[in-house]
Amino acid sequence: MNVNRDDIDELEDSREISIEFTLLSGETISVRDELDEDVTEDAVRRYAQKLVDGMGGDTIRTFAYWWEGEFYVDAVRMREIAALSVSTVTEEDDEDEEDWDE
Repeated sequence: MNVNRDDIDELEDSREISIEFTLLSGETISVRDELDEDVTEDAVRRYAQKLVDGMGGDTIRTFAYWWEGEFYVDAVRMREIAALSVSTVTEEDDEDEEDWDE
């Protein structure tokens, strides 16, 4: 996998990641979270693996974030998850989605 150094530099300043859950019903839920460590490929993989390990269980995960000037807390019952996607968030992503705030 070719990694662009500029992309790595952008990620070093942020600990924010984006998570998209697809529920068994087909509905999708998109949330953001902050890692406890710098964003690296390994850190994102570990975070995603923890979510995957919880899929199908009775755990309820909460995510708190700002959206369009309002503060939300989402709760996701891991038993209802059919699929998930975890990705990094760059400054360019934030410019494209100005509704997301830290």
